[in-house]
Amino acid sequence: MAQTTYQSAGAGLLAHPKFWPTWIMIGLAWLISACGHSGRRRMGRFVGRHANILFPRRAHIVKTNLMMCFPELADDEVSLRSEAVMASTTEGLLETGLAWLHPTRLSNLKVTFEGLAFLDRAPGDPGILILGMHFATLDLAGALLAKERPFHVMYKTNRNPVLEWLMQRGRRHYYPSAIDQNNIRQVIRYLKAGKAVWYAPDQDYGHRNAVFPPFFGQPAATLTAANRMARMTGARVVFMRHYRQSDGSYRVIIEPPMRPYPTTDDLQDAALINQHVEQAVLEAPEQYWWVHRRFKSTPHGGSEKYLR
Repeated sequence: MAQTTYQSAGAGLLAHPKFWPTWIMIGLAWLISACGHSGRRRMGRFVGRHANILFPRRAHIVKTNLMMCFPELADDEVSLRSEAVMASTTEGLLETGLAWLHPTRLSNLKVTFEGLAFLDRAPGDPGILILGMHFATLDLAGALLAKERPFHVMYKTNRNPVLEWLMQRGRRHYYPSAIDQNNIRQVIRYLKAGKAVWYAPDQDYGHRNAVFPPFFGQPAATLTAANRMARMTGARVVFMRHYRQSDGSYRVIIEPPMRPYPTTDDLQDAALINQHVEQAVLEAPEQYWWVHRRFKSTPHGGSEKYLR
């Protein structure tokens, strides 16, 4: 697949009546995401309290993930943590809207960076593969980091052309390019050319090119693309995690792998990735993207755990 560029879809297609609800949603997002930290937090808390009514399917997925990963939690603790997850996820969506729709406002945010030196390179050094994680602050933290150290990003193309247009438009404020997640060849070219590329391998995309190391004690489909790209290019590998602080500021941490990576063993390498994600999650469990069906695949087929 060719590299994704920041060219808009045809105006006629984007203006089609079937996409009017999407445009209305974007208009509302433009208004709401402009509010400050306290406004985003209030909106998040409202959604969190009423998530079972507003977003019952996502609320069910969150609770299922939490029960699988934290079996020691009592039912009332699962409910409270699920409410916090839905609140944080809502805040994260508004923060994404802030980054994409109000880029000039990012200069007003307080952010602390740790480990920026791991993204520095001298001429002739290999590229840098930044292994990210799906936390609620993903898009905002990426935008903040890109202002300090430029890098390319990999992403999943959206089937809705209006949202795809918005994603491309929003990200071009910060990144030289966004690369479709299936375009591994482009990533390899960039890494061999000494560029930095961000990639998050912590979601379940099925069995293809995946292994099943544990994630909080559960076998989790984890793509091997990061391992292969690192081996083929000799790129330096670092991990990126990020958090929303209680005072409305943000914290972005860049750190090296906790042990040698990559090796020649895909399962061992994928297990290391999941261990990094686990440690990051334990620092702020409610900020992880639990709305994703992390365990929808099993080593023997599909999972029925998310069925109601």
